[in-house]
Amino acid sequence: MGSLALSGINIAEAAQRLDNARRTRTPIECLTAGVPDLTEGEAYAIAAAGAALVAQPVTGYKLGYTSEAMRRQMNVDRPNFGRLYAGTRISNASALDMTVLIHPLVEPEIALRIGDDLEVESVMPALELVDTRYDTYTFAAVDNIADNSSAARYVLGAERSLRALGDLRSIPATLFIDGEPVATGKGSDALGDPLRALAWLINRLARDDITLAPGTIVLTGGLTRAYAVEHATSVKASFGALGDVAIVCSTIRSEPYVDC
Repeated sequence: MGSLALSGINIAEAAQRLDNARRTRTPIECLTAGVPDLTEGEAYAIAAAGAALVAQPVTGYKLGYTSEAMRRQMNVDRPNFGRLYAGTRISNASALDMTVLIHPLVEPEIALRIGDDLEVESVMPALELVDTRYDTYTFAAVDNIADNSSAARYVLGAERSLRALGDLRSIPATLFIDGEPVATGKGSDALGDPLRALAWLINRLARDDITLAPGTIVLTGGLTRAYAVEHATSVKASFGALGDVAIVCSTIRSEPYVDC
């Protein structure tokens, strides 16, 4: 993981600040504003400490910045990962109360379910709603890592077998907001291949002695830039043969709601 104390930051305190920001939906200043020499190892340690503060099991992982579009948008030059929690999954085509988030953005992604021996059991269309706990989306890469790669909510569509789909690199993705197409991408935008993105995650987690258990969900990264949705009414992503996935954006809390 690298050094955990080069900058002298208090890991537990930083994790608590980010967790408070998430729970109260009150953004904070970037950690690097006060600790400019924050290391990547420290940032991942903060994220791990933050996981211990969330009263939900980890059910998967998300990759960040696997596409050039996302790296350009956020000025982050390399992939990273965050954790997905049981209470952050939203049912396909259901309503999500946008007021439970701070400043949400949406990305279309290809999701994988892991089977035995790290094989891909199934593939799903996905939407990820990211939500930085900082004041704005202007941050250093290590700030984003510490903030669990901005993970907030995600939606999965119907599962398909990898064999039925064939080459994931050619799967198209179109993002619609309020019925209007706003961006297009394809599977190869995720590090050249969603399976290559998965391999990156497996290797990165191995450095921390973490192995993907059967059933784990992996979001392989946004295939387009991220789009603001706080004032939208609906979001849909279409992935050709892989299918569609959607949410209804609401300002009325949907039930059940889990504050995780």
